[in-house]
Formats: sequence, C-alpha cells, structure tokens
Amino acid sequence: MLDTVRVRPIIDTDWPHIAALEQAAYGPLGLSEGENALRSWRALSPDTCFVLGQPGAVRAYVLAMPFPYGGYPQLGLSAGVLAGSPNLHLHDLAVAPAFRRTGLGRSLVTHLDAVAGDLGYRRISLIALSGTFPFWSSNGFRPDPAVPAPTGYGDNARYLTKVL
Repeated sequence: MLDTVRVRPIIDTDWPHIAALEQAAYGPLGLSEGENALRSWRALSPDTCFVLGQPGAVRAYVLAMPFPYGGYPQLGLSAGVLAGSPNLHLHDLAVAPAFRRTGLGRSLVTHLDAVAGDLGYRRISLIALSGTFPFWSSNGFRPDPAVPAPTGYGDNARYLTKVL
C-alpha cells in the first residue's frame, strides 16, 4: 500500500484531511491551529507545501514558507508574504498515526530539501517540539545556540536548522 503513496501539491479537497492530521498531531499538545490558519500558511508559499497520498487519502503533509533565519511564526497568525528570505521555515509536518515510523516523514523532508534547493533556499529551519529532536536530528537538523528557545510551542521546543 505504501508503494502507491506519492508526494504531490495540496488540492482543495485535501484540507479536511490535513486539518484532521494536524489536530491529531498537535491538538493533544494544545498547539493545533485549525484549517484556516493552515490554509494561510500554505498561501504564503504553495510551491513548498505538499501532501503524501492520493485525493481522499492523505497520509502526511508538510507546510513550509520563507521566514527570516532565527525567527519563527507565531502559531495561528499568518505573517504575510515573506518572499526573498534565503531561509525556508518548515512550520508543520504531520503523519497519520497508522503510518508513523514507515518513512513517510523522511520522504517529505527529503522532497522538501530538493525543492528548497531548486528554489534557491540556503537553509531550512523549524521548531522541534518536545520529543521530536531525534527525528529531526536524523534528517540533518541541528540546534543553533545563537537562537533563543522558542516561545509558544510548548516545553522543551528547540529551534533547529539545516544548511542545504
């Protein structure tokens, strides 16, 4: 079944599935933003936002947009157009619970790395939530001690970066 799952652009009918994945992943942490906020993040950079799956069967998604290095978006608040930043901020990545630990998250990160490089980004940043550091570290992300710990993302959240 996983061999038929492909990375593709987000289409309108994906949003209820994306919102459900986001709620399942971030709701228990009190960090869910809801569908409208997720749509606003994608609107900032449609070329760097993707799903894994087929229409009606979204297994995972990633939302990334240009954002100045060392900064990060406030949850639920769209920052407007940030074109021109050489930094791409990976704001959200979620995998359906039944498909976690199958390589889908790594596939999305690998795809995003390639797209970001092709678009001229020099690095990717993200906020690693508590307990996710091993996953991000295994995908090449490292902490930057010069960037203060993020606020509003829960206990033990860390700002991580990867040079492309």
